[in-house]
Amino acid sequence: MPIEIRVEDTEMDGFSIPAKEGVKKAGEEFIKRVINEANRLESAQNINGGRAEVTAAMVDNASVIQRHAIGTKRSPWYVKFLRIATGVLSMIVGFMYDDVKLQNGIYMAAFVILMTFAVGTTIASAIKD
Repeated sequence: MPIEIRVEDTEMDGFSIPAKEGVKKAGEEFIKRVINEANRLESAQNINGGRAEVTAAMVDNASVIQRHAIGTKRSPWYVKFLRIATGVLSMIVGFMYDDVKLQNGIYMAAFVILMTFAVGTTIASAIKD
């Protein structure tokens, strides 16, 4: 038995026909995602493998999860680059640490410069989060 959801035209006053179709399509997609998420939550709780029983609480939780999932923003490419650079530079600085080699002036300068970049990318990455 199909479930039909209706929205009154008075609530969409000023919407063009394509906009109303877009609302309908977005609503159908959201409902499908909520159903899939509720099924996922139920299967995680149904450890015995018995008959599936999705409760109202599971549907509410699935709805909240999907609403938050829709609003998540993606990090720009440069933030991802900063995160990778932070890890790589920190690792290089760690491998470079050698108390004997640090006696050499050029090696010490390279070490300090790389450490400065590592700290800088760490701070920039933290600020951008």
